[in-house]
Amino acid sequence: MSSIISAVVVTFNRLELLKQVIKGLRNQTRKLDNIIIINNNSSDGTEEWLSEQTDLLVFKQENIGSSGGQWRGSLEAYKLGSDYIWLMDDDVVSEPDCLEILCKFIKPDRIVAPLRYMNNQPYMNDVIYFNMSNPFKSIWKQVITNKDFENELIYAEGITFEGPIIPKEIFKTIGFPEKNFFIYADDTEYWVRALKNGFKTYVARDARLNRMIQPAANEYEFTWKHYFLIRNLIAIDKLHAPTLVKILRPVLYLFVWLSRAKNKDNFKTVIKSFIDGIKYKSSN
Repeated sequence: MSSIISAVVVTFNRLELLKQVIKGLRNQTRKLDNIIIINNNSSDGTEEWLSEQTDLLVFKQENIGSSGGQWRGSLEAYKLGSDYIWLMDDDVVSEPDCLEILCKFIKPDRIVAPLRYMNNQPYMNDVIYFNMSNPFKSIWKQVITNKDFENELIYAEGITFEGPIIPKEIFKTIGFPEKNFFIYADDTEYWVRALKNGFKTYVARDARLNRMIQPAANEYEFTWKHYFLIRNLIAIDKLHAPTLVKILRPVLYLFVWLSRAKNKDNFKTVIKSFIDGIKYKSSN
């Protein structure tokens, strides 16, 4: 009996991109059993367009962010009896053979993600290892490079929620994504949890996913999103790090981001995110 594979797409106010993502999923050479759309209360015509699509399973909810969407989508796919769940946002378009190639490598005890491309070049920000031992260094350690492409399957602990295919056994064992993260590092938290439970994560070199949106030009330029970035990184250490890292690295994050603050509002954001990260409790 062939495996049941469901795709999950989380969307918020990106209708034209969403149409491209769904077209890519519909055109897969290995046909999907379900395409699930989590609409985070979009207001740009997404709801109306989705209501006209007869081959999609659509769930509308309040906007609880990408993490809340990944939580809801994986939960709904799991309840459908999916053997594998393919997670993504509304800004990545899969090549027609992407799922077919991923299926060559899937197993009940591993997560496999496609290699993402941007501007027709490999987008290399998947992380080989997590640093859970040195409190004075970032959690993300050693990004993949061209030399890693010698292997069809690249070990990478820090992948993203842009295309990983996850077996039901992992959801059964460790639960679902951390829904209250809203945005940023929800994928990192999930892979740290998976790693702690003996599951491995990989990038399949020849499975291609095209990223349609450029990353921020200056990741240190404060926006409303930085509250979640700082809070969530601290929360990951609180939830998963050994004692020394749990104590020291949040303080490092605090001083690093305070040094980047440009005004009073920035300072308030850093202090609030630090306190909320220290107080964070898992939603699982």
